[in-house]
Amino acid sequence: MSKKFGSLILIVLLFTVQFVSAQGTRKIPSEKPKLVVGIVVDHLRADYFFRYSNLLGEGGFKKLMNQGTYCKNSKFSYLFSQTGPDHASIFTGTPPAFHGIISNGWHNRLSGELEMAKDDSQQNLIGIQTKEKGVSPHKLLASTLGDEMKLFNSHSRVVGIALNCESALFSAGHAADGAYWMDDLTGNFISSSYYQDTLYNWVNKFNDKKFADFYLNRVWTPFNKGNQPSMSDKLLGKVGLNNDFFYDLNKEKKNHAYKALKTSPFGNMLVKDFAIATIINENMGKDDDADFLALTFSCLDEKNRELSPFAPEMIDNFIRLDQELEHFLSFLDEQIGMENVLLFVTADQSANYTPENLSEQNIPNGYFSTYNAIALLKSYFNILYGNGQWILGYDSQQVYLNHQLIEDSKLSVADFQLKAASFLIQFTGVATTTAAESLVTNNYSHGVLQKVQRSFNQKRSGDVVLTLEPGWMHSVKDERDEIAQYSYTNQVPLFWYGWKIKRSTISRSISIEDIVPTISSFLNISIPSGCDGNPIEELVN
Repeated sequence: MSKKFGSLILIVLLFTVQFVSAQGTRKIPSEKPKLVVGIVVDHLRADYFFRYSNLLGEGGFKKLMNQGTYCKNSKFSYLFSQTGPDHASIFTGTPPAFHGIISNGWHNRLSGELEMAKDDSQQNLIGIQTKEKGVSPHKLLASTLGDEMKLFNSHSRVVGIALNCESALFSAGHAADGAYWMDDLTGNFISSSYYQDTLYNWVNKFNDKKFADFYLNRVWTPFNKGNQPSMSDKLLGKVGLNNDFFYDLNKEKKNHAYKALKTSPFGNMLVKDFAIATIINENMGKDDDADFLALTFSCLDEKNRELSPFAPEMIDNFIRLDQELEHFLSFLDEQIGMENVLLFVTADQSANYTPENLSEQNIPNGYFSTYNAIALLKSYFNILYGNGQWILGYDSQQVYLNHQLIEDSKLSVADFQLKAASFLIQFTGVATTTAAESLVTNNYSHGVLQKVQRSFNQKRSGDVVLTLEPGWMHSVKDERDEIAQYSYTNQVPLFWYGWKIKRSTISRSISIEDIVPTISSFLNISIPSGCDGNPIEELVN
């Protein structure tokens, strides 16, 4: 045998040994995911990844896009988008019409007062001394993914974590082992007696470490990694605003207590730290009983209320979130193994262009003041029917009429609805006004009114529902309207990563309500009680 041929045999043998060795160390996914992680990012725009890809690291959002499945045309199927309704819809797989969380609050016609979706007078907040109302998910009418996991296997651990209680409660659900959020006055993570009588020891130990104080004891300036040009340098000329900013968070704390964390990227860091502590202390993903962890990163949301979605603070928040995501993915891989973890990332609202953004490009836009519109509507009713409190209230683009006064006056509620709708449609910036009677008696199969109907719950919604023209927003001076988003740009990102997820891109339209039935199919469990989404075929087949 020649030396040349012998060398060739040796090379083949070496290659074979290396291949077998590689096969032996290849990570094989478990039959079912041991841990499901759902991440929701408030106000995350789908175009951020492409606008600012040069500012992203390789192990965060880029890893999700390059190694996972990206649904590039995912949308909400209903119109009005807020924190409570969106989280409820994502984790129940059904729109507000069925799960009942039509907004963060609605007018209770019996009490005449604004009723918050989170409030529960039968419960107490635990982890702090307070006289505030208790909270729970009991007003959520449908079961969540976590509920179904607990019904299938009571040993599954289910936890929701966020800076805000609505996000934690409606993502965790009714049967969860815990829902935790940050208290604005102490910086501690707290919960509700709905889930447990007192905080677990590990939660108290985490709070004792005072991570919130650590993050507030710093200044927030544009991110600069090593000797690389700062983010503001790279974006100079790309964003039509001053790219320099400086926030002394200790000073912010004096005015806003620990709520100051919610307007900086360090609030997201705190959520990630607590999520890691939760996984370790709850032993999540360590056995074959599938566990579920829901996380919400909301600092983009808090800043979007003040700034353009392309302001340097928003971009800096996004870049720093990318770093935290990279750290969290590395932790999951080391602690559990990504072959055992099924992860999805989406958003609960898409940060909209401001009228100022649109004005620069001569695109129609404007601010609509509901305060003025409702004041004129009250005067109109007083002229027609005499002085009286004909309007009970207004919230989240819905007019609530005083049914008791109208009926006592032997007048028709349906007539009042139609007159109010006809009056309000005359205002500049109003696109549609729909009477509740029409939403109850008709079935809209497409268009804006179908989306309005999927946001409408007969027991909780108002008598007249408004929509605004594209490009229009509520005037920021209108206190409650500031949080009511008109979701004409309802496209949000949706990533899948880990476990048996392949690298792919899905271009067809995907409903956000499809997330839960997809995971239910992976786990072979029942879909939540009100779910009307469908499993994403490209993933489950």
